[in-house]
Amino acid sequence: GNNMPSKEVAAADESTGLLGTEEPRPRADSFVALGEQDRTPSMLPEFVLEVLTEAQEQLEDVAHDLITYEELDVDPTAILEEAAEDGTVHLDDMDAEETEEWVEQYIHPEDPHDPFTHTHEKLGVLPLAIIVFYNVSGGPFGVETSVRAGGNFFALLGFLVMPFLWSMQEALMTAELGTAYPEASGGVAWVEEAFGPTAGWMSGYLGWIAGATDNAIYPVLFLDYLLSAMHMGPEQVNPILRFVSLSTASILLGYVNWKGLPLVGKMSTWICLIAMSPFAIMMILGAPQVDTRRWFQMGNGDDIQQAEAATDDDVGGGFFPGANAYGVLWRPFLNNLFWNLNSFDAAGSFAGEIETPGSLFPRAMLWGVIMVVAGYFLPLLVAVGATDFDRSQWTDGFLAQVAADIGGPWLGAWTVFAAAISNIALFQAELSADAFQLMGMADRGHIPKIFSKRSQHGTPTNGIIAGVAVIVVMGTSDFDQLIEMLNFNYAIALLMEYCAFIKLRIYQPQVERPYRIPLNTVGCVILFTPTFLVTILVLGLSTYTTFIFVFCTNVVGFLVFYGKTRSEATRDEEEEKSTTGETTPTVPMTSIPE
Repeated sequence: GNNMPSKEVAAADESTGLLGTEEPRPRADSFVALGEQDRTPSMLPEFVLEVLTEAQEQLEDVAHDLITYEELDVDPTAILEEAAEDGTVHLDDMDAEETEEWVEQYIHPEDPHDPFTHTHEKLGVLPLAIIVFYNVSGGPFGVETSVRAGGNFFALLGFLVMPFLWSMQEALMTAELGTAYPEASGGVAWVEEAFGPTAGWMSGYLGWIAGATDNAIYPVLFLDYLLSAMHMGPEQVNPILRFVSLSTASILLGYVNWKGLPLVGKMSTWICLIAMSPFAIMMILGAPQVDTRRWFQMGNGDDIQQAEAATDDDVGGGFFPGANAYGVLWRPFLNNLFWNLNSFDAAGSFAGEIETPGSLFPRAMLWGVIMVVAGYFLPLLVAVGATDFDRSQWTDGFLAQVAADIGGPWLGAWTVFAAAISNIALFQAELSADAFQLMGMADRGHIPKIFSKRSQHGTPTNGIIAGVAVIVVMGTSDFDQLIEMLNFNYAIALLMEYCAFIKLRIYQPQVERPYRIPLNTVGCVILFTPTFLVTILVLGLSTYTTFIFVFCTNVVGFLVFYGKTRSEATRDEEEEKSTTGETTPTVPMTSIPE
């Protein structure tokens, strides 16, 4: 960077290079091309010299970034006073942390050749659409519960109709608010702008604990699918070996996530092609075998009892214990549909990671919706039409057996493998969304600033570490009942976002919205009312255990927020007392910038 004392620069430039005596070497930011320096003859081949020269330049650039204030003999207070005199900064509006960051940027300005401050690669439409697809779906894996609880007809009807009551509205809301508030916090920013910091904190708190804890199931499912392919059960694996395997896999996947969203998007794209390929083949082979009469099969008294017996949990809700009308087990049926068709709002955390979000972000959301709906409905259409299994047989993982029945054992094995690797992309999409949300919450002051720091790849390092830590701790837990509880917490956060959308439309119409739903406010209220009501219905069908869990979770969230605000208020009072009479903030002498 510039503004370095001349004696240090001269001393650095006149040193002997790694490859022999050189003329004074310009700084990297002078854009001198490789090989332009005059060098004494060398016995090394030219291509070796080029490699070593490039390595030398990179090492010297990194060394430049490791220079501290003390090594430069720079007085940051003097820099601040000079900048304040010429009006560059206004010290009254800056705290100690902000002044420190300003001085650091003054000494080390952002440089496109700087490995620590370069602008990271942005997402394209297709990679973002794939990430949206895996945040929500990941393929038809998991639809078995809908067939078992609702029968063929209601399962097909659910995945055809409910996207227009849940998915479309959530994607439209995310496209509008994500481009209006392109922040990593996503829905937290929307709710806070509408209802204040307390509501924003609760929205982020509920959404993060639901997403981070749910993400712990994907490494477990990945391992279980592999064991299934080897005809082994989880109980046949040593618990210690299982924990080490799950932890190692989670950490390695976390490292891939840390390398950047574009890499996650590209990796998810290839996984999507592999994971959806057996279903494309199943649809081609199964289409001639389809009997359309099977699509309209509805449940009766006998098969609903068998389906109820095949369901692990209590099929009746707490307030509606007899919600099994029309041959449908409504609580597991609606919960499964809700789980499979929601989470589009997670993409709001990536709105700032795409070029020209006003045009590209809505397109990515649209393609995400299309992929989710097609990825569920079309394979299910062939699966129930080309086979004649009892609905009680549709337990978790049964699609592999359906594929084997249609195309043979090889297609069933391929489906198991596809399901296994699909969990990798699900893991990556959820981990990215959760980490970026934490970074956004830190930017808004809800959690410590340490979570707002980005890596050189543009990823929130500490948010990824926190997510992986939760996954490692909970990777061996039993998730059967926990899923509904986390589903409830997520639904509360989602309802808060819907309310925030309407309020922002009414009270903040002046906010620039690069994309806007082509309806006025009244039209949006009409559009979102069915979505709101059906979501409340899903919550009402929950068990008493879930209500108790959610109540306790929310109480903890409020107590944490109250304690945080009280602690901040006390600290501010103490700082105000300690700084009375001081005119210039004290800048800590930190060393290595992140």
